[in-house]
Amino acid sequence: MTPSTRVNNKDLPERLHPERLYLGERLRALRQARGMTLQDLADAAQCSRSFLSMLERGQTDVSATLLQRVAAAFHLSAADLLPDDRRADSLKIVRHGEAPRTVELSHGVQVQILFNNLLQKIQPVLLTLEPSTEHRNDTGHAGEEFVYVLEGELQLTVNEAPTRTLRSGDSAYYPSALPHRLSNPGKDTARILTISTPPRLV
Repeated sequence: MTPSTRVNNKDLPERLHPERLYLGERLRALRQARGMTLQDLADAAQCSRSFLSMLERGQTDVSATLLQRVAAAFHLSAADLLPDDRRADSLKIVRHGEAPRTVELSHGVQVQILFNNLLQKIQPVLLTLEPSTEHRNDTGHAGEEFVYVLEGELQLTVNEAPTRTLRSGDSAYYPSALPHRLSNPGKDTARILTISTPPRLV
């Protein structure tokens, strides 16, 4: 596994979205060329002025859905806002060792986003849980989630449903708007492939 780096969640976008500066500069140039203020663009894209300001400075991430709304305000497609090399081929390949490095969310809980693209509709993540650790989301988030256990044992709790135990080769699918918790009750490291839609920060 690649070396891990412990960061807090607010640091995650800078590490995982190197194209943000390009996107911010592109948006600012388009907005100014059309004589639009930040508030004009915010109204058209149905988002806040402060968010757009951060986006133009490359200080925040953007979902595929919001990127499409911003592009529509310029009568463009979302792909038109990205560098040419991100639009040249519909087939995207990430070679071994090229994926973003592993990030330690908390002690014994690591994630690696396997493919990162602002236009993708799904987000594949490799989740590693050391024994007696868990990854939880008590408030839920929009979308749907699929998990597949690659190695080890996983206990999955979704909302108020009974906790289910999954082992290597088992999978589960659930609405991620519901509170959910993934924990490793075993003595061995658990490795889980999770696929979420829409893309989001882990």
